[in-house]
Amino acid sequence: MKILIIEDEESLRQTLQDMLEFNGFEVIAAADGLEGVKLAAKNPDFIFCDIAMPGLDGFGTIEAIRQTEAGRLVPFVFLTAKADRVDQRRGMALGADDYITKPFSEKEILDAIAVRIQRRRTVQERIDALVEQHRREVGADWSHELLTPLNGMLGGLQLLEMEAGTIGPDEMKEVVGLIRGGAERQEKLSRKLIRYFELERLKQAPPPAVARSCPAETAVRDGVSRAGAEAKRESDVEVRGGAGVVALPAGFLADAVAELVGNALFFSPPGRKVAVTAGPCDSNYRIEVLDQGPGMSVEERANETPFTQFGRARQGQQGLGLGLAIVRSVAKIAGGRLVLEEGPGESGLLAVLELPLAKA
Repeated sequence: MKILIIEDEESLRQTLQDMLEFNGFEVIAAADGLEGVKLAAKNPDFIFCDIAMPGLDGFGTIEAIRQTEAGRLVPFVFLTAKADRVDQRRGMALGADDYITKPFSEKEILDAIAVRIQRRRTVQERIDALVEQHRREVGADWSHELLTPLNGMLGGLQLLEMEAGTIGPDEMKEVVGLIRGGAERQEKLSRKLIRYFELERLKQAPPPAVARSCPAETAVRDGVSRAGAEAKRESDVEVRGGAGVVALPAGFLADAVAELVGNALFFSPPGRKVAVTAGPCDSNYRIEVLDQGPGMSVEERANETPFTQFGRARQGQQGLGLGLAIVRSVAKIAGGRLVLEEGPGESGLLAVLELPLAKA
């Protein structure tokens, strides 16, 4: 790490420099604020700065450094002979991270560095995660997923146009079926994208943005029925439901359940049951979806994010990897949570969606 010291008192500046270099830091030092602003262009990782300096004082120094690209986010700690609250408020308003009162100990200096660097690392990790999520969204294979069904539909229509006078009834039925299949797949993808971005907007809106409530059991059964019909495996889903009201539009809850059950059916072999249990539990409405598929590893569950699919090549999946993201967004809007766990006996996946019961 490179640390910049801005201190007009030579003996104190040298003492602090020796202390930091002894602890393995690279140090650059300035005797006044103007020199400190110039050295800040060398991209230090941390800045200690005196307040009471001739010429450009500490407040003017931090103000100038914070206006530069290199110094906008670097941790900045003031060194001061007095801990005046007015000065502290002024410094914090200008972007200072902390104050250390003179005389200071080696431990105070090293602790200040450790705390600020850890805080910056945590923020940077969050920023990196958001950047990675954005990269996935931008780089998602939308063109393939959205254009494939369209290509099939257009090809079928072109065939009908070219062979309208010679095509037989059976072949006509087959071509129309292909066109219908493409249209249904296109509609499903489009609705999923629309729902995902709608929920993303609602997550940023104030709580009153979603004020409707619904009978949870009805919405759950609607979602189960839709998923079973789409997979043509209605008989493979077993449902046990209980009454309750949650503060969500019925469509949101039905979509979330349909995503969970659809995933469970996709990863469970035909004939293997998917169990859905729903009902009040303490102050929540708890929905459990248990499948008998390969499940998800601990790493996969930890790294589950929008536009990410696991085992795509192995399972031959289609889609955009938005199912669980939609469920998580629904849970967040309602103030609930989604938990993914290993199924009983280390078999399958148990998805638990908990939503607060609506207040009477």
